[in-house]
Amino acid sequence: MKDLFTSLIHYPVLNKYREIVTTSITLFDVHDIARSSYTFGVSRFFIINQSPKQGEVLKRLFAFWKNGFGREYNENRSEALDIVRYHTSWEEALVETESLMQEKVYTVATSARIIEGNKHITLEQLKIAREKQPFFLLFGTGWGLADEIMEKADYILEPITGAKDYNHLSVRSAVAIILNALK
Repeated sequence: MKDLFTSLIHYPVLNKYREIVTTSITLFDVHDIARSSYTFGVSRFFIINQSPKQGEVLKRLFAFWKNGFGREYNENRSEALDIVRYHTSWEEALVETESLMQEKVYTVATSARIIEGNKHITLEQLKIAREKQPFFLLFGTGWGLADEIMEKADYILEPITGAKDYNHLSVRSAVAIILNALK
């Protein structure tokens, strides 16, 4: 099984009016996605946010859980946060993944929406492809990844479907569902 990388992208993402925005880092997302990623063997989980102030929030979180009282209080959480990295763009994170792997890492954008085009990949196809090549999953905040990311990604993962037409999972839940399906 080749390496798998995850990211939570805060820019460029869409708001409900389909405008490109930067969303705020949510500490619950960082903790929960780090824990899911670590549980399912992800090599790195990247937080992508262009705002220096948001980067400072992440540094404070790391200081508390990796070096401070939080590490003593709950070392398991600290262990999961060890795979988290911060970048100001997903392209920078991709460079890091390819440097680690010393080969092309294929990007897979995710969306709750059905995106037209021919770059679709199912969870089953992705699971099979992971035997031969590493992948970098791109998860978005807000109302989803900006079109420019969808266009640049190598693949677009099929949306998660449930028992009803309702499709508005938290990104934390979506990451956990997808990683579980890929194990």
